[in-house]
Amino acid sequence: MTFIDKAIGFFSPERELKRIRVRLAVNEMRKYDAASSGRRTKGWQSLSSSANTENGPALVALRNRSRDLVRNNPYAKKAIDVITTNTVGTGIRLTINAKDETAQKKYEEVWFGWAESTQCDFTGMLNFYGMQALVMRTIAESGSCLIRKRVVNNTNLKVAFQMQVLEPEYLATEADKPSLPDGGYIMQGVEFDKNGSRVAYHIHERHPNEQFQVKYNRIPAADVMHVYKIDRPGQISGVPFGTSAALKLHDFADYEDAQLMRQKVAACFAAFIQDQSPDAINGTGAAASTLPERVEPGMIEHLPAGKTVTFGTPPAAEGYESYAKKILQGVASGYGITYEALTGDLGNVNFSSGRMGWLEFHKMVEDWQYNMMIPRFCAVVWEWFVAGAKIGSALPGKEVTAEWTAPRREMIDPVKESKGLSLQIRNGLTSWSETIRSLGSDPKKLAKEISEDFKLFENLSLILDCDPRNKIVDTSSKAE
Repeated sequence: MTFIDKAIGFFSPERELKRIRVRLAVNEMRKYDAASSGRRTKGWQSLSSSANTENGPALVALRNRSRDLVRNNPYAKKAIDVITTNTVGTGIRLTINAKDETAQKKYEEVWFGWAESTQCDFTGMLNFYGMQALVMRTIAESGSCLIRKRVVNNTNLKVAFQMQVLEPEYLATEADKPSLPDGGYIMQGVEFDKNGSRVAYHIHERHPNEQFQVKYNRIPAADVMHVYKIDRPGQISGVPFGTSAALKLHDFADYEDAQLMRQKVAACFAAFIQDQSPDAINGTGAAASTLPERVEPGMIEHLPAGKTVTFGTPPAAEGYESYAKKILQGVASGYGITYEALTGDLGNVNFSSGRMGWLEFHKMVEDWQYNMMIPRFCAVVWEWFVAGAKIGSALPGKEVTAEWTAPRREMIDPVKESKGLSLQIRNGLTSWSETIRSLGSDPKKLAKEISEDFKLFENLSLILDCDPRNKIVDTSSKAE
């Protein structure tokens, strides 16, 4: 304690304690280089703001620039395609389990008839798996996606609702209010109660940027899904996946265009003709007019005395490949994918490096699948489906559970990886059912198909290696 601290403490102990706490905090900051103040950190803007204070004002610009990159930049488009196809692929599939076999068959009949047709889509364009891909693509490109439950009165539908996929602009931010009579508030078009729970969404009837005067309605939260990747606690809306790489990718596109234009301009000048004759220089000599203006294949030209020809040599793009690779590696990291998946460059990949990179990328894919798409989209769709089907008197009220299976991960070397999976099952390190699910198949369905195949083989007296019960015994040694 300093003399000033003691003097202040004599009159105000609270201010004395505050001064001591601030001094201790400053001393702790000085122990971290990243928290220090000096030449190296000058200009480093770091704000102590909430997630919504940070991304709220920036969401419109981030979405617009992300979409512009996808429209006009092949690497951005490839990144979004890779994220979508690997996360959803041919679809995240549902396995229905019910205690009553009759009820299970009924659920399966209604579910697959609804999900694998366009009856589930309010626009009548996509089936459930196509909607999964659209939702995932919208999240990756625009940051978040809205799915609205639409109750329909159509006697031709066994399930009494459809789903409408909406872009995040449908959230009416003009409805924001810092306080409501019940103690709640509205932020970024989402209404919260006094405890911070979501109670409603304020959604435009049409896209607000279309040429219509658009109204918005208050929709209960139970009828809306708002799916996005949560990066910080309390975050209301998501940001596009490539946000951290957007500026770098935009600058790299300008650099590529400049390099291309440089080579293009240099290649336009095929040859330069030099002559010291005053008449030729002024363009009045007869020889100047007889020289050709274009160079053609197999051409032989006799030049007048004193004329020389110098052919153009386009400048080499030195270091371009290594520089581009480093930039695109950073861009791939920003999107959460691998450099090879972004560029298709497999020149320096062997089995080990390819497998390591693919496994690391697959962890990101599993995070998007099991922490976002399945719990916040697929599971909610199932809840809506069960309720909607019961409203439509299509399903019996039996206890059922749903299990979701993500698309299988393609193997880099099927022979080596299949042997590894087989050893894990034989040594009890994993179950057969879990392995089958990891390959994107339904264990019960596959087991049933295998059983039916074996019965078929027996009826046709076929002996195949896939059925170890029918071993061919080698009797040659016994005969000897």
